[in-house]
Order: sequence, then structure tokens, then C-alpha cells
Amino acid sequence: MTWNPLKKNHLTQRPTPAPPLLSHAEDRALDTAVQRLIIVEETIRKLTKEMKKYIEAVMNLDRADQKLTYNLATCGLVHISENFRKIVEDYYSVTKQIGKTVQEMAELCQKTFIEPLKKLRDEFSLIAAAIAKREELVTVWKNSYTRVKKLQEKKDKTASHIAKLERERRTEETAAKDLKTVHGQLLVELPLFLDKRLEYIKPSIHALIMIQLDYYGNTTNLFTHLMPVPNVSVSPSSTVIPEDEYQQIIADQINRIRGLTIVKDH
Repeated sequence: MTWNPLKKNHLTQRPTPAPPLLSHAEDRALDTAVQRLIIVEETIRKLTKEMKKYIEAVMNLDRADQKLTYNLATCGLVHISENFRKIVEDYYSVTKQIGKTVQEMAELCQKTFIEPLKKLRDEFSLIAAAIAKREELVTVWKNSYTRVKKLQEKKDKTASHIAKLERERRTEETAAKDLKTVHGQLLVELPLFLDKRLEYIKPSIHALIMIQLDYYGNTTNLFTHLMPVPNVSVSPSSTVIPEDEYQQIIADQINRIRGLTIVKDH
């Protein structure tokens, strides 16, 4: 089954208080942890959704680049000037190379970001099941606790009534013990999970930064080689343009573009 990041979250309900068995502090501590987990799961869902949109946007942009350069390379204008044909061919070659990089980037983002976050989000189904188990225990304990209170309020002193009351007390004690055990486990495990989630997510964020650095760095490098570099004094053995000269070249090119008739206000 294909995983859908848009599906509803696993954690949707806050734990029900269980006084007087559990103190206000105990109930509040668990409620705070669950509320934080609800926010974390929603954040993971949004991150995954936005990553899918990001990958789609980059791939759509690449398809547009491929179509643009193909149309340029196949139009009749390339036969008019040898210099223009060379520029178009180089431009087309660069976009083809970038197209391969885009595909690699999409696959890496899937493996290093989307899939790990999917696995993390799957953990919330287990947490939701644990919370649901606690809710069942709360219901069982409350029902038993209510029955004991009602039996205690009766003035019946018969042997059958006393035996029934004793049975309900034992049932209530068992339910109370089970509830306190599960509640205590959740109070330990949920905060621990919250503390560890950052360590789990950090490698994915780091991988994303590295992927983008490689992709945008490679793309910038390829397009930089297409730029004409007139009157730049670089030693014959060097192919590296000093940063200040490179920035000046970029500024000059931008100013030339702004000065073109086609970009001036009519």
C-alpha cells in the first residue's frame, strides 16, 4: 500500500483523567506529554507533505528547462549564427546534465528524508494503541469504582451483599493496579520518546542540507561555465575566477539584462 502523508494522524485524543486513583499532577504530566506528541506528529506530517511538494516543484522546473532548451536547440535560429548555435548547444547540454542530478536528488530526498520520517510517524500508531489501552483501563476502573461506591452506600448487611461488595473491591483493586502500571509506563516512555525524536530527525535534516548543497552547487557551477567572461585577467594555468571579480561579472550581466529594451517599461 502506498503511504499517504495526508492521512489523518494516529494521535487524536488526550488522555482521560482518573481521579481519585491518579493525582492531578499524574494526569497533567501525561496530558502534557500527549499534547506535545500530537504536535510532533502533525509537524512530521507537514514536513513530509512539503518535501513531496518541494521535489515535485524542482522536477516540474527541470521539465520546463528541458522543454525550453529543446525548443531553442531545434528552432531555425541556431542555423543563422555559429556562435549562437554553440551557446544553445552548451545550454541544452547543461540542462540535460542537471536533469540527471534532479532525478538523483529526488531519490536521495525520498531515502534520507521521507522514508525515515515515515518510519518515525509509524511509531505514533503504537503510542496511540498504548493510549487507547489506558483509556480502556480507565473505563474499566471507573465502572468498577462506581459499583463499589454504590454498594457501600447501601445499608444491606446480608452475607450475599457483603460477598458481592468484596468481589467488586477485588475487581476494582485489580483494575486500579493495571491502570496505575500502564499510566506509570507511559509517564516514563513518552517523555523519553520526545527526547529521542530530535536525535532521530537531525540526520535527515543534515542529509537534506547536503543534498541541496550538492544540487544547487553543481547547478550553479554548470551554469557559471556558460557565462561569457570578457576581459578577465586570469593566469593561463588557473580556471578559478577570484570571488570579487566573479561577483562583478554577475553584477555587470544583471545590469546588461536590465538595460535591454525588452525589460524596460513601455
